[in-house]
Amino acid sequence: MRSLLLASVICLSSTIAYADYTIRNVYKFENADMVATQNGSNAMIASVIGYSEDSNGNKASLKCVVNVANGQISGHCQGTDQDGDIEYTTVARDMTGGNKQGTFQRTGGTGKYANSLATCVYTVELSDFTVGVGYLTADCKE
Repeated sequence: MRSLLLASVICLSSTIAYADYTIRNVYKFENADMVATQNGSNAMIASVIGYSEDSNGNKASLKCVVNVANGQISGHCQGTDQDGDIEYTTVARDMTGGNKQGTFQRTGGTGKYANSLATCVYTVELSDFTVGVGYLTADCKE
């Protein structure tokens, strides 16, 4: 009985550690505008375009509007995949501690994304704000 319980816990914890699917994403900042704030930091708003591919075989063109203030990125994205289905997501990341990880959440969409929620933890693998481009990978759970 004890070994059966231990085996069950090990199996459950091993499934929790794995993502349902993974994503690779390249992106480019466009139409960025920045202003200084009273506390000496900068605030920026930008549109972002990108392309993503997930481990389920979906490929999508992305468009986001993001806000960066006090080291926090937040925004909303819309992706259209190869079937014409639209996925709506929110994005967030704390950049204050040099943290390259953030989250995005699927909030719904059309077709295969309708009534479908997901949370992804992403890692910025490569970025250059002076050029305005980046590459990230994500592990997602539905």
